[in-house]
Amino acid sequence: MATSALESLRQPEYTGENRCMACTVVNSVLAVAFAGAVAAGTTAVGATPTVTAGAAVGFLALAAASIWLRGYLVPGTPELTKQYMPEWMLAWFGKAPEDATGLDAGAESVDPSEVDVDPERVLLDAGAVEPCEDVDDLCLAEDFAESWQAEMDAIDDIAVDDALATFGFDDEDYELSRHDDAVLLNRGPHRIGQWPSEAALVADVAGARALADRHPEWTDLPAVAKGRVLNGLRVFLETCPDGSRAEFREDTVESCCSSYDVVTVECSESGERLFEQRVDDIPA
Repeated sequence: MATSALESLRQPEYTGENRCMACTVVNSVLAVAFAGAVAAGTTAVGATPTVTAGAAVGFLALAAASIWLRGYLVPGTPELTKQYMPEWMLAWFGKAPEDATGLDAGAESVDPSEVDVDPERVLLDAGAVEPCEDVDDLCLAEDFAESWQAEMDAIDDIAVDDALATFGFDDEDYELSRHDDAVLLNRGPHRIGQWPSEAALVADVAGARALADRHPEWTDLPAVAKGRVLNGLRVFLETCPDGSRAEFREDTVESCCSSYDVVTVECSESGERLFEQRVDDIPA
């Protein structure tokens, strides 16, 4: 019975792997402050030191149980955290929003901030994109689209060797892993890249192969630069690796500590996400 009662109070969306450490720390600090207020209050009404200490300790025990079972003490903490907790503070607890956009860092010796590449210029030089006929924008070139699709069709099962060849890595320490829908490229304990789905990685591998045949300097680009170009190329994808239509959508990404709007490109049949960008990161 006791176990059932405890389980009825537990909120798995805010505990265990979903626990927001920022919420936990803030609520723990508040619990100590409230316990101090309880002690001060009982002292003010003439309670003995034993009663005062017991009241404070009892409150702390109840507060700790609430934080352990529910993830927070103060009602509405998760919503308040999402709305008001700055990202730099969430980063302290490893909860800053992440964009699953492909290769994050080409190698441990490369600082991504030092890589200067214009993805649009690279794609134009390769003939992958061209000015649209009816709108003032860029569109995928028809012949490149055919080459890209042919390369995607040739990939039956994506492997770590495909990712390594795409970015010019030759170290055997790399491996691919899956986390929910996302695909991660890791080197030991370090995450090197993250794709929102296997379809996104297939699109990048196939896109790199198609670009290598059209851009004379493609193989000489740093891995980080290739990642940024491929991420930009994925926005233009019209047909997914599974043959379904790629569609633009708007969505809200929710986590224990944050909430933000994104624009996405998704496969119409499988729902696999090919691209994701936060709305507030899009130039006005």
